[in-house]
Parts: sequence; structure tokens; C-alpha cells
Amino acid sequence: MKKIIISTLATLALSTSVYANSNTGCGLGSVLIEDQSSLVMQVLAATTNGTSGNQTFGISSGTLNCDKPDNMASNDKLNTFVADNMDSLAMDISVGQGETLDTLASLMNVKNVSLFSKKLQANFSNIYVNENVTSASVINSIVKSI
Repeated sequence: MKKIIISTLATLALSTSVYANSNTGCGLGSVLIEDQSSLVMQVLAATTNGTSGNQTFGISSGTLNCDKPDNMASNDKLNTFVADNMDSLAMDISVGQGETLDTLASLMNVKNVSLFSKKLQANFSNIYVNENVTSASVINSIVKSI
């Protein structure tokens, strides 16, 4: 009986750590490689995500362990742009100007880019809440900021 209880507890602990792992992001790798408890498996999952090029599909469709943005989800160009430019966009928002931020404003049909940039800069900590933030969350936070 002890073995059954210990096995059950070990399985539950392992399964919760798999879902709690945000190192690999969303995509095909996070679906195919369920056991990401070791560094090797996390690298394999992240590599699969990166090389298969399906994260933008997952984000726009809300599949492959990706979150679909609540707002503006129909703008696939916006979803793809933010997903592909998370780091550059964070840098531009933090300084309140830049090419990536200008492109974002254009994709969102923003008329007053200067005001848009200032609002996002003022709300940077609400947009990029941590280093593991998803592009869907960034889009939702940007919409709330403006």
C-alpha cells in the first residue's frame, strides 16, 4: 500500500512541475515533450518550439499550450509581430521610442504615436510583468494601457 501512495504522490508532483515549467514556452515542443523535468528535455522542447515555427499559430489559435490574446485576437499580423519581437519591443517601450514601437503603433492603427509611446513607457512594468510574460499577455496589457 505504501508503494502505491508513494508512486501516486511522485506522479502528482512530477505532473505539476511539468505544467509549472515556463522555460520552454508554448509550441509543438511543449506538447510533444511532456516530461520536461531535466535540462536536456527542456532544451529539446525549446529547440523543437523554435525550429518548427508553430508558436505564432499556437498563439493566434490558442493551441499548443499557448494563450490566445483576449483583445485584438483577429489581428494575426499583430499577434505574429509581437510574438516575433518580444525583446525588441520591450526595449523600445522601456525607452519610449523605436522602430519596433512605431511598427506596433502602425499595426494597431494608432494616430498619435508619441502619446501611444509615452503611455506604454509609463506602463512598462504592467506590460512586461516578468521575464516569462507571453506575447498574448503583452498584447492584452498594451490594449489596457491605451
